[in-house]
Amino acid sequence: MDHARNKKLICLFLIIVLQACSKRPEEHLISKLEDRYANLYFNDAAEKRKALDSLKNFFKKNALSDARINEVHTLLNGFNDGHVVLFDERPDRNVSYESRLKFIPGSLAVESCLDCTPVLEKGKYEILEINQDSLLKHFEKERNSVAASSVWGRQYRISRLLINKSNDRDEILKVKGQNGKIITTTIPYHKNEPKPPVCVSGERLQDGVFKLNIYSLWCDDPTIAGHSRDQVFLNFKNQFDSVIAQVQENDHIVIDLRENGGGGDNEVEYVLNTFYEKPVFMYHYKYLRKTHPGKRKWLEKMWPFELSLWSEDEYQYTDPAKRTGKAFFNNKLTTMISAGCFSSCEGIASSLKFGGRSKLIGETTHGGAGDPVIFPIKDTPYSINIPTCVVWQKDGSLFEGHGVIPDITLSQNMKLADDNVLRQAIDQVQ
Repeated sequence: MDHARNKKLICLFLIIVLQACSKRPEEHLISKLEDRYANLYFNDAAEKRKALDSLKNFFKKNALSDARINEVHTLLNGFNDGHVVLFDERPDRNVSYESRLKFIPGSLAVESCLDCTPVLEKGKYEILEINQDSLLKHFEKERNSVAASSVWGRQYRISRLLINKSNDRDEILKVKGQNGKIITTTIPYHKNEPKPPVCVSGERLQDGVFKLNIYSLWCDDPTIAGHSRDQVFLNFKNQFDSVIAQVQENDHIVIDLRENGGGGDNEVEYVLNTFYEKPVFMYHYKYLRKTHPGKRKWLEKMWPFELSLWSEDEYQYTDPAKRTGKAFFNNKLTTMISAGCFSSCEGIASSLKFGGRSKLIGETTHGGAGDPVIFPIKDTPYSINIPTCVVWQKDGSLFEGHGVIPDITLSQNMKLADDNVLRQAIDQVQ
């Protein structure tokens, strides 16, 4: 009797193991989201739960395939999280195209387009229409074309699709110049050729004022195969050190983060160590535990021990012992931010603000955080990027969907010839 029962139990166990091993790729993707996506289990997750249900229903009838990939991207964008992105690892599926259109940093206004027809000479141009749709109508049409954590972050990212996109179809742009003249021009696209990145640059604006431009905190060089994480950091460090060496002892430093899409925490710490002598607060966070949240919730009810979905709260500060470059602890700082400042860029902005080191000028940052991890989806060329923790700023506000609010809110003024946000930043440090 016992022998027969044991055989049944063994068979049941094998069936469960085989079912787990034979999960469809679609089920594998869903389980990764359910197991690791922290925002599904924090505060009011009704919107994200709804997006997950929509994805589940889609996969009941459809496979994760090239033919349906655009629909999958749209459903993932329904999570309203700038980090929840599906990647395709095949080189031939990662071809991108770029235009020579230039935006005024941190704005939705165009600065120039030298290969447009007709050419947009350097100046300020308000966008009126894109492909015969008003700017707001274009945003509404394209709202599911990008992953974003806030309305303002989504609009910023949609506008930047006029610079980089996945096809070479020309776009028609109608703009109004400062003189009131309306111009309709065609934006041509060219295949994006890999080139070494410019992650940091600098310029002396006037005597005693130096502008530090930090464009990216992930300095991966696409022209070199197999870059290690250490090399990515070293690329950033070398560029940063080279630029910061130009700063003089009594310079007022204006930091421009308006077009910084984020990167790594090591880079964040390196920047902050340049301006803080002592440890400074970076993040308050807690991780969703790796155990399947559904099983853990069941265990909480059935098991006589307390089992939390969450790890302990953790607090990360900079470590001054890691400082290896030139430092400026007493120089006055002002930092420019916008919706273009995303993810780890927001960590710099928040630490400078709440550490009392710099005033922030511009517009609220994108609003995205959560230590994203890339998980391969088995039996497919795809990987899913999932934020695995919840992150707070020093004042207790979330990064996700909230962003870093500037001390001085200021938008680009289309009537002024110069960069009025930059002008205000310079005025602040004098």
